[in-house]
Amino acid sequence: MSAAAIKTRSLSGQLISGVLLAELLCAALFAGVAIGHEMHGRRRAFDVMLRGRADSLMGAVQDAEDPEDNVTVDPTELMLPAQDVYEVLDTAGRVLGNSPASSAELLAALNSSHVPGYFDFRVHRVRYRAVRFGGVRVIDREEHGGYRRTVTVIYASPTRNLWHEAMEAVRFYVLAGVLLLAATGILLVWFLRRRLSPLQELAAIAGRVSTRSWEFVPPAAVLRTSELAPIALSMEELLRGLQLAFERQRQLTGDAAHELKTSIAVLKSSLQLLSMVPRTAVQYEAGLEGLLLDSERMEELVSRMLTLARLEEAPVVENASCDLQSIARVVMERLQPFAELKQVVLESRAGEARVVAMPTGDADVLCSNLIVNALQHSSPKGCVSVSVQARGALTELRVADQGEGIPESALPHVFERFYRADRSRSRASGGAGLGLSICKAIVERSVGTIHIHSVLGTGTEVTVTLPAQPSSAQP
Repeated sequence: MSAAAIKTRSLSGQLISGVLLAELLCAALFAGVAIGHEMHGRRRAFDVMLRGRADSLMGAVQDAEDPEDNVTVDPTELMLPAQDVYEVLDTAGRVLGNSPASSAELLAALNSSHVPGYFDFRVHRVRYRAVRFGGVRVIDREEHGGYRRTVTVIYASPTRNLWHEAMEAVRFYVLAGVLLLAATGILLVWFLRRRLSPLQELAAIAGRVSTRSWEFVPPAAVLRTSELAPIALSMEELLRGLQLAFERQRQLTGDAAHELKTSIAVLKSSLQLLSMVPRTAVQYEAGLEGLLLDSERMEELVSRMLTLARLEEAPVVENASCDLQSIARVVMERLQPFAELKQVVLESRAGEARVVAMPTGDADVLCSNLIVNALQHSSPKGCVSVSVQARGALTELRVADQGEGIPESALPHVFERFYRADRSRSRASGGAGLGLSICKAIVERSVGTIHIHSVLGTGTEVTVTLPAQPSSAQP
């Protein structure tokens, strides 16, 4: 899927939306809890009011002044709302008194519950809250200590005022929540945008990075943010490495093209010279030998380029180790015929086995390149010495020659690809300026260092320092 086909979403927009949604949910939860608490309080207040009116009704139960000493409800002592409904019963279920304007249907609904306590009912879409309880009235206290009469009081009142007051409270809480949400929402949006501005700056700067523009300078606000500073610093280091890799790749491509173009031009000119005029068999043979040498030089150039590319792109081998002293000795034995051909003495300084954290193949290429380079630049009857010694926890490889030396102005560039201090000798020596670049790449892969010290007319010494392999990994 292409980047253009992916639907992008703003992180700041998502955070702001999420915070506002959370605030909205909190406001709704607060309003719900407040409304529930308000309804509970008003319902309890309504029940207290209902019980108070029922108790006043209980106080209106008087002596009926009949031979049976019954009781009755005296309506002249009642000051109750007209919409309320009540009924007073004796133990036999006989009605002692009820609300005068109540219908039979309403009184029947009032008597629907026979359990003491509060209950609700509805008649003609009007909701009522009722209470039923029993009580005792004492009459004729002067005679025989009085007579105790048990009565049951049922009292109900419509709850429309209760719900009306509750809805008023709901509207108040909802309006207060909306106003609070609007005020705090504006502050939260401003605060989040301000706090997220470093992230937006980082995204803007990162968005301008491309293969044509590698500039990436994290803003100070980003570096002061603990969560963003590691990301910005890592991106800066990564982009610096990528820029260096691209520049090296571009330089390698250009230099390789130049070197190959030069070699092809030499081959072409040699073929043209051979074909311009008839020549003897000896001349043709000499020309073909020259062409063969040029072809071998091109093959060596391509091989070194592939080696360098492999070293820079291949992953580092974990826990790799080898005995650098033994590998140096094997390489010297292999190059002894070449040293004799160059009339150079190749000597090794005695040293004990040194296990270093480097693959065997890389160590072989490192030693071969350094020794061959020293032999090629040594004068006849000269000497090339190779030593592997311990320097504390490090291992040091030294390759010294007694050649013409390297000019001081060229020393900073000797590890650059295709660089040759004396280009006039490149064709004679067969070098392409990649040997030391390969050595540096090998050493850096093993977290080591390589240094060259040279004096004109005296010679050159290459020092490679490598970390030793931990003792647990040694053979």
